[in-house]
Amino acid sequence: MNFLLKLALAGGFISPLAAAPHSATGELVTSTEAVIVTSTEEKNKETIKKDLIELAGQASYTIRNPYAEAVDKPFTIEAKTMDQMPAPLATKVTCGTRNGQPVVWTDGEYLGQTNDGKQAYTKIVENRIYFNWGGTVADNIFVLFYLDLGKFPNTTDNDALIKQCVNPVDPSTAANNLLGKTNDGKITCNGLVMENGELLGTFVDNGAYTYQYTKYVDGRLRVMIKQGADDTRTDNYSMGLLPETINGTKGYLSDKWRGRLTLEMVNGCYWPIVPKSATPLVENNCPANPTVSGISAIQQTSLRFTFTGNGISALKWRIKSGNSVLRDGTTPDLGSNKTVNLSYGSLNPGNYTLEIEGASCTSGTASRQFTIQEPVVVIPDCQGGPSVTTLRNLSSTGLTVDFAGTNLRNFSWRILEGASSVANGSTGVLNSNTANISYNYLQNGTYTFEMKALDCKAASVATKNFTLSGDTRPTCKRGPTLQTLLSSDERSLSFLFDGDEVYSINWKIMAGNNAIRQSSVSPQNNHPVIQYDQLQNGSYTVMIEGGSCKSDVSSASFTIGPLPIYVANFVGETVEEGVKLSWEVVSEQDGKEFEVMRYDSEMKNAEVLGKVSLSDQRTGWYHFVDQSPLLGINYYQLKQIDVDGTFTKSKIVSVNPGIIRGTVVAPNPAQDYVDLQFSSRTSGKSEVVIYNAAGVAIGKSPIQISEGKNVHRVNIKRLVNGSYFMKISHNGELSSLRFTKMD
Repeated sequence: MNFLLKLALAGGFISPLAAAPHSATGELVTSTEAVIVTSTEEKNKETIKKDLIELAGQASYTIRNPYAEAVDKPFTIEAKTMDQMPAPLATKVTCGTRNGQPVVWTDGEYLGQTNDGKQAYTKIVENRIYFNWGGTVADNIFVLFYLDLGKFPNTTDNDALIKQCVNPVDPSTAANNLLGKTNDGKITCNGLVMENGELLGTFVDNGAYTYQYTKYVDGRLRVMIKQGADDTRTDNYSMGLLPETINGTKGYLSDKWRGRLTLEMVNGCYWPIVPKSATPLVENNCPANPTVSGISAIQQTSLRFTFTGNGISALKWRIKSGNSVLRDGTTPDLGSNKTVNLSYGSLNPGNYTLEIEGASCTSGTASRQFTIQEPVVVIPDCQGGPSVTTLRNLSSTGLTVDFAGTNLRNFSWRILEGASSVANGSTGVLNSNTANISYNYLQNGTYTFEMKALDCKAASVATKNFTLSGDTRPTCKRGPTLQTLLSSDERSLSFLFDGDEVYSINWKIMAGNNAIRQSSVSPQNNHPVIQYDQLQNGSYTVMIEGGSCKSDVSSASFTIGPLPIYVANFVGETVEEGVKLSWEVVSEQDGKEFEVMRYDSEMKNAEVLGKVSLSDQRTGWYHFVDQSPLLGINYYQLKQIDVDGTFTKSKIVSVNPGIIRGTVVAPNPAQDYVDLQFSSRTSGKSEVVIYNAAGVAIGKSPIQISEGKNVHRVNIKRLVNGSYFMKISHNGELSSLRFTKMD
């Protein structure tokens, strides 16, 4: 056991153990493990303190405990030369690039928070980058995509940056240090020696065996796997199978480790990947911290500030609202100039804080509050209007308006049916007193055209009534009828509808009685997607009706707002029991449960298969098994329900469970026979064909497949020892299995 610079209370102050710095080894005989430096007649306290301070600046020392080797050996103190001492660990590192510039990662830097309020920070350990989420190092590094500050938008470049630089949890960030080393260099975990090359356990799934071994790699413990007896690879590493091996759900531990190896030991001692190292940054401290002297010329897109601070030629700056960073950047080289003109993306009027710190050197942060005032806009009075002179060229899709007003060149318009807005828009800047207005199909009836001046002040809006009677569209054969909303967000929406010979659909989004978005879509299937300008958080109604033909209006309500539950992954896979759906909740706030929905192969009918409540842990993986999937393609969707009843829907995943599933051959290796086990969704005749390792068919046998569980025994006594493949075909599907004959 090594002790580094053991501290002891000596003569009223704390001092490191002293030894001659220039001798390779010194000896100090003592009968106790603790080494205490006390004052003597030859040296007073001040002399001791001075010697120790000088000593600490010259070298590093290691005290060896003799009882780890032999009871009769004394303590020894060894001085380390400067070239033996490890390089200092950095609090800032660089890794990856963004916009052609190296990305700097700072230990403890605030990155934002997820929707459930869990804060995220950068953590630097041994010049490696980790992601501290909610107080612990996160294993799912891609939660970085979902932070409110948006430092890592979900892009291809950021995906590559995170994969290159950010490490998942590993032994260096474990809660407890379980690693150790024996005198002969063997690595220990929780006090137990982990032998290099030793079998830990065997993972078994569908008759396939994966063997898991301890392997020393660059002084670290890794889990090496061999997938079958013939796997000769020695560099295939994965620890993902150990949890199910340890708990016995799929496999078993070796005799030595049964009841001894735990998940805590695996996570605290074995490295999941080769650690990703970053380049440490040498600190360049500023001579003095900057201060903000004053802020002036404040606009929504710019300001000017002055600062003090010697030796600072460039600054990092941030504009914050509360704890949120809204704008940030770095100044060019300022030289000796202490006045900075900032330009930035437009900010709303309000109160903000300007923060600055050194960029050419490392410094503390200085801040000063400022206010952006409401802009003073002078709008002239409208001259000679506005008023609607005539409405002409009336049709179900547009009209022409002539209006009066000498300084009116831009107005918004609405078409009202009673008190409800059925169409709206704006003209943009006009060159004359005439504007052509377009809208979705309006049915025959009486309407009111309303125009409102945008570039001058008017006492009231101008209106004029008109009647449409020229809608010659035929009546739709059937529908379109809106059945359900498949998904919705602030920029797009997908809905399922029923209809026949509907080649165009008019849609509009209503906020109360006002149509705020509208257009048409030509559906290529019965679940089209419509896109629109961004909606603010709130409640809306989408309405649809025939575009190429006349129909009744059908509608559905939806809400735009913060998601109660953030689902990072939603996948489906075929298992023996049916179709297994899995999804990962990375954050949630006021979430209640999930409804699991299934659509048929034509996306016409939907049914709720079941509900899954949020567990006590809230975040993590959730699962649901559809034990009776439909033949063909099954489409699944999650309905994420909040405690107040609001909901959102996930993306749709498709799974074709096939006819045969859960195929297993056992025993494997085998001597006289193998049992072919599987489940089938249909019955019928089939055959089993056996191939040798060269791919040559050497035998076949007919079998009768029953609906449900099947077990068929195949005689292999006449086969010579070796590896073989067994293939079974049924209703166009082919399953292939591998087995080994061994006498």
